[in-house]
Amino acid sequence: MLKCPIPSCLLLLALAAGPAQAASLQQIQYRLHQDPQAEVAAELRLLAERGDRASMRLLADVLAGSAERNQQQEAIALYQAAFADGHGQLDALVGLANFSERLPNGHDAQRAFFSQAVQRFAPTRDINSVTTSLDLFLVYPELYLPAQVRELISLHQRACLETCASALYRARLAEQQGQRALADNLYLSALRSDARAVERYYQFLGEEQDELFPARVSGLLGQIDSLPVAVVLAIGSLLSSIPREHDPQVMQWLDNAIARQAEQARVSKASYMMSAPQSYSAEEVFALIDQVELTRPQEGRALRASAYLVRGWRSLDPFKAHEIIQALLAEGYQNAYLNLGELYSMGGLDQVDQAKAIASYRILAARGVPSAFYRIATLYGGGKGICHDKVKAYAYAKIAVDGGELGARKYLKELAQQISQEQLNQALQARNGIIRDIEAAL
Repeated sequence: MLKCPIPSCLLLLALAAGPAQAASLQQIQYRLHQDPQAEVAAELRLLAERGDRASMRLLADVLAGSAERNQQQEAIALYQAAFADGHGQLDALVGLANFSERLPNGHDAQRAFFSQAVQRFAPTRDINSVTTSLDLFLVYPELYLPAQVRELISLHQRACLETCASALYRARLAEQQGQRALADNLYLSALRSDARAVERYYQFLGEEQDELFPARVSGLLGQIDSLPVAVVLAIGSLLSSIPREHDPQVMQWLDNAIARQAEQARVSKASYMMSAPQSYSAEEVFALIDQVELTRPQEGRALRASAYLVRGWRSLDPFKAHEIIQALLAEGYQNAYLNLGELYSMGGLDQVDQAKAIASYRILAARGVPSAFYRIATLYGGGKGICHDKVKAYAYAKIAVDGGELGARKYLKELAQQISQEQLNQALQARNGIIRDIEAAL
């Protein structure tokens, strides 16, 4: 019989039981499937520290969704470690490429790494390398020759059984070669099956994207029930982010996604309704927020704080909003700084205080949150109670657009028409300076 002091025995038993009780990667993946917001970073980090590259890749995905710059930087390092110079998880490259596109200056910052990475494995080695290469081509088309891409698409078409993305790859290739009519048709075809095609097509449409995209996708409404829910959600969310007059089409897409249990569609719908208070009632929005809070309590409460700041509704109550914001910040919900900036900017508690608003937004801007840069841009560009500076406004708006803030695109175009070429050059220099300051502070 084992003889030892009781505390020591308990410690030995706990250590012996620890590895057996630790969650496996498969268990963690299942929990994330059930609840995408599940707290799994600590468990994944334990597996990653043991050298499990699949866990490194998944942990990188989890951290990539954070607004914290240190976690974003850790995600980049984990993606690269999981790839292991071509000896590990090839699809970690795809995760890193997609993540880099969402970061201010991230696409350019990672180009040198990807230039080397694509040399570390044979693109036609197997179906995994073929798909990885094609997915990288979507983000970094300049790293591949057209003939090479055509060969990869041919191999992909022969090998794929269910999820074939050849229309999207062919659309990107046609775009790269300047065949715009062909690319347009191929993107529209890809929209029927691949959610990634939604933003790619929007980007492809160029300067008139905010007018052309709604017109193009309206032709798909008759097929909405047969489209994948991910496509429906992506279209509805993108449409809701385009600054324009109230568009009933937005609600058709989002309501269809909600009916098919896409939780994010409720968030997009509530935000869209708040942007058009003359068309929707506070009661409708608060009822929707109640549903969001059931599955995303903090995000739902942040929406509720925003709803209490909507002018034109009798529910306007900045003090209730402030109470919610303070509670969220105390819980560590960093995105509540967006709500706090909005509260200061509108003068909800006292006088308009744009200095405090900008300070609140800068907390998130330092973490690389694109919407924070956009809000700072709008204050410098036309905020009440602040000296306007179109050059600064353009610099911040450009960072927001580069980071994927769709709503900032139209504003950036408007600013470009209001400043001279010399001022534009100054704004681009200011943009680079802002990014350098953020990176230096890490």
